[in-house]
Amino acid sequence: MKKIYRSRLALALLLILLALPGLAIDKTIAKKPMIFFAPDLTATIKCPGHALAGQDLRKKIAVMVENKGNAASSGFSVDLVLSSDASVPMTLAGYAANYHDNVLLKGGREFVSSLAAGAKLDLVLNGSNRIPADTPAGDYYLAAVVDSGKAVKEKNENNNIALCRIHISRPDAPGLTVSGFAHTGAPAGSPPECRLLVTINNLGAAPIPLGSGARLDVYVNDVLVDSVDIDSSKVEQTAYHDMHNAFDAANPGKSRSVVGTDYIFPASASGMTYRCRAVVDAGDAISEANEANNSFSRDESIPPH
Repeated sequence: MKKIYRSRLALALLLILLALPGLAIDKTIAKKPMIFFAPDLTATIKCPGHALAGQDLRKKIAVMVENKGNAASSGFSVDLVLSSDASVPMTLAGYAANYHDNVLLKGGREFVSSLAAGAKLDLVLNGSNRIPADTPAGDYYLAAVVDSGKAVKEKNENNNIALCRIHISRPDAPGLTVSGFAHTGAPAGSPPECRLLVTINNLGAAPIPLGSGARLDVYVNDVLVDSVDIDSSKVEQTAYHDMHNAFDAANPGKSRSVVGTDYIFPASASGMTYRCRAVVDAGDAISEANEANNSFSRDESIPPH
């Protein structure tokens, strides 16, 4: 009987103690989230917009790695990968001298020993970062894959890949450029004619095929005034000058043509200055050694006529 009484007394005292304000259980403690300390590795990448198959990109690529987490990371790798699309796998890439999708560039794996929480690192690129020589011409993604070997346990494992776009051309491809403008004189006639001329060149090691559908777009004061099929009769095609020929350093003029556009400058008694711009193969009908030099602009001073 005494044991029962003592048990009830102890229970009553416990309930009284729990009811006291100073001894109340702080239920908010249980609601506070646990702090998870871990690194969170991310990257950004910059690359040239154009490169040649077989080219060493070396330090033309810039990669910055950041640890956005609240704990330092251990060592990890960074892979530079060439991909045909934006779906780059989060795995160690494989190097090969020949192109395959998601190929590791030659010398394209770097190592970071550690990275403090909140720290950023401009990655030193020691390899040649060579594009495989047999890479087909086209548009690609160059990816920086951080911790490709999954050596670091992170807060977020889904933000380790950074991308930039790059166009790959063949070194043995044509290379269209616009090199200048000119105009015809003002011969007798009704009215006298002053026609805009455009000079285009092939600086590539391969000829330009007929039937490509490539065009030369010509603008005067930012207005499109003519669009010329490069195979048309408006384009000079003689034994001495024809931009369809492959470039020959011994005879550079052989792969050059003058294009007579349909645009005639308005008659002016005092002369005028016009802003002229020409773009060849804006639609990328021809895969070129360099896609970045297809446009040319210049102010043309037209005499009274």
